[in-house]
Amino acid sequence: MGSVIAVKLFAGPAVIAVASLAGKRWGAAVAGMVGGLPLIAGCVIAVLWLEHGMAYAQQAAHAAPAGLWANAVYMLALAHASRYFGWRGTLLCGWMMYLAVAVFLAQSGLAASTWTGATSLLGLLLALRLLPHPTAPPRLQPLPRAELGARMLAALLVVAVLSSAALALGPTLTGVLAGGPVAATVLPAFTLAGSGRNALLLQLRGFLTGLLGFGVCFLILAPLMPGWGVAAVFPAVAATLACGALIHAVSRRVAR
Repeated sequence: MGSVIAVKLFAGPAVIAVASLAGKRWGAAVAGMVGGLPLIAGCVIAVLWLEHGMAYAQQAAHAAPAGLWANAVYMLALAHASRYFGWRGTLLCGWMMYLAVAVFLAQSGLAASTWTGATSLLGLLLALRLLPHPTAPPRLQPLPRAELGARMLAALLVVAVLSSAALALGPTLTGVLAGGPVAATVLPAFTLAGSGRNALLLQLRGFLTGLLGFGVCFLILAPLMPGWGVAAVFPAVAATLACGALIHAVSRRVAR
C-alpha cells in the first residue's frame, strides 16, 4: 500500500515539474513533448496493477492507445478555442470534446479493438497536420516557484481522482482515461494565461509528438503483460525511446 500511495503522490507532480523546467529551458514545444510521453499514464497503470491486479491493468493498458483519438480531438479543440476564449473557456471546450470521444470509445466497444489503438497513431499525425501554426514568436515568461508548485498540485489532484475512480469506471474506460490530458490540462492553462496563444500552439504540437511515443509504448506493453509480467516494461520503454529519437531526428531534418 505504501508504494501505491507514493506513486499517487509523486508521479504526476514529478512529470509536471520536469516538463515545466524543460519548457523554461528549451521552450513550450519541448515541454509539450515531455508531457506527452507515457510517464503519468504509466504510473496510473502501475497503480492499477498494484491495487487491482495484472489482469485489470492489462485491460486498461490495452485500451490506452485508443484514447489517443480523444487526445487528438482535445488538442485541436484547445488550439481553435484559444482563439476566442481565455484559458478557462479553452480548457472547458477541450474537456467537453475529450470526454465525448473517450466515453464513446469505451461505450461502443471500440476502445477494446487493437485496430482502434493502432490507427490512433494516424489520428495523431492527422491532428499534427491540422493544428494551426503560430503567427508570431511566443512570449517567454519566467517560471516562479509558486507557479511550479501550483502546477504540481494540479497534477496530483488529477492523478489521484483518476486512480481512485478506477473501480467505478471499469478497466476499459480507465485505460482510455489513463492517457487523459493531465499534463495537457495543467501546462496549457499556464502557458495560455502567461505566454499567449502562439506559445500554446507550439506546446500542443509538442504534446502530439510526444503522444506518438505513448501510443507505441502501450501497443507493445499491453500484449506482452500476460506472458512477461513486469519485464514487459523494458521493450515498451525501449520502443518509446527509439520512437522519440526517430521523431527528434526527423524534426531536425525538416527544420533544416
